[in-house]
Amino acid sequence: MRILCLDIGNSRVGVAISDPLKITAQPVMTIELRNKDLFEELDKIFQGYNIEKVVIGYPLSKLHPDQKDEKLKKIDEISEKIGSRYNVEIVKWDERFSTKAVERVIDEELNWKRKKKIIDKVAAVYILQGYLDFYNGS
Repeated sequence: MRILCLDIGNSRVGVAISDPLKITAQPVMTIELRNKDLFEELDKIFQGYNIEKVVIGYPLSKLHPDQKDEKLKKIDEISEKIGSRYNVEIVKWDERFSTKAVERVIDEELNWKRKKKIIDKVAAVYILQGYLDFYNGS
């Protein structure tokens, strides 16, 4: 059984998955929402892996933790659909600053177009690895 992670943005969704022992996270893909249907792509992923849980990057606000903006409402809606469609547990995991942290690590020599293609899936790895470390008591 594996854990899937999604970093949901406005135009892209970064996807990462755990190894079967739930120790490490690996990048899977970045789904370009303007070109592909999220659920068609998730159907393929769920068919290819035995997924028991989905971790969703959830950008909690430091200033207003009880207030939800449009992005959080969109993430909540997608999370509910994933949970019911695939009958899996959904875990919303704080992902504040994950993209910024990844941007600092990615090679500065890559052009922006190339960075856009990898940054979201690497951010999903970052989020999932944080969850796995917590899950495993590291």
